Amino acid sequence: MASAVRDQRCRWERKKGRTARELLETERAYVEELELITKLYDEVFRARCGNLKLAQEGICGTIPSIVKVNRSLLMSLERDMAPSGFQNFCEYLHLYKKHADCMEATRHAIQAQLKKKKSFARFMKLQELRPELQGRTLEQQLELPLQRVMGYRRYLLDLVENTFPSSSDCAQLHGALRAVSDVCDHIENLQQQQDNDQQLQRVQRLLKGRRIRIASPGRLFLREGWLSLVPPSGEDVKPRMLFLFSDVLLVTAPCHPLHPFNAHKFCCRAVYPLGECHVERVLGHTTSRGGLISLSFSREKLLFMSSDQQDMNGWYESLVVAVRKHHTENTRHTRTGPLQRPPLMTKSQNVPAARALKRHHVDLSLDVLSPSASQEDPMCKRLKTSERPEERSLESTSSNEGSGWKCVVL
Repeated sequence: MASAVRDQRCRWERKKGRTARELLETERAYVEELELITKLYDEVFRARCGNLKLAQEGICGTIPSIVKVNRSLLMSLERDMAPSGFQNFCEYLHLYKKHADCMEATRHAIQAQLKKKKSFARFMKLQELRPELQGRTLEQQLELPLQRVMGYRRYLLDLVENTFPSSSDCAQLHGALRAVSDVCDHIENLQQQQDNDQQLQRVQRLLKGRRIRIASPGRLFLREGWLSLVPPSGEDVKPRMLFLFSDVLLVTAPCHPLHPFNAHKFCCRAVYPLGECHVERVLGHTTSRGGLISLSFSREKLLFMSSDQQDMNGWYESLVVAVRKHHTENTRHTRTGPLQRPPLMTKSQNVPAARALKRHHVDLSLDVLSPSASQEDPMCKRLKTSERPEERSLESTSSNEGSGWKCVVL
């Protein structure tokens, strides 16, 4: 028994020694890169362009301050004092958080200065051509601290796993691991938020016109793709591009391919709140070619089909998860307070009644509005035939009944 425990301790010591050596080697290279970035981009830029506001704020974020902290950590690693070194290092982890928070603002400031000042663009080009940087741009080098703190979590986890629990170093390593993990979670959440904002902006650019407002706090982009809408009147199926968010489902149709400006965009047909959605699989329960799903709302029922079984299964799972999560959030917010949903449409823009009746636009009494087909292609509008008087009167009477939202899918 004693020999088994002794052998286990020897294995732990060997693994811990390998991790410590790798950590020391990578830390030396990391500190050298930070010193090079500080010298070429911070000190030289401040000396040459000290009158600029960007030079006073710095273009390297908190890297000049991070270098000083990591030099102290490197000295501790060289003396084989990793637990106490990381314990002192955790007191300055707020510099990594601050660097992650100001990363996007620094990038925008650099891009704006590149367009505004030719001298700054020439300076950046000369610095990036230096052989010491190995062709890396400043934006790529600004991500080094974020990548390094992610590596610290992996190294600390290996050190904790290979340290005897009763030793004095284990408690210090556990505390450092918790502090570094909190910073890593903050960085990961920030990156996910930035990726989601980019997706919302991309969808906004794909939509025709500016009546629909996609980007808003709290809205998450989940999925997009083509599905075929099955009309209830027995007509041919119609291709629709669906955009699924955390609170609404946006149904769009492609604009006319010959339109001079909007040929590659989509016009909004309907906006459906997930709070009133019920998802059901009609066909495609077994392995087959394609499937059919039903989306039921308070006054509307949609049927979407696809010939791709895998794609249909993915859409069904995404819709079920999104609806369930949305209902859970609504229940939680109902207990704590009213839930305010950001509108998809600007309130200052109103669709005229005649145009709304003609195009059967989605009319929501909630905060979420829909322009539907109010942004149709003007080239297609000329090809439409005039409506009969009895149909128009029927639509006008039905549109004035009730205050709830109605949706007629085109």
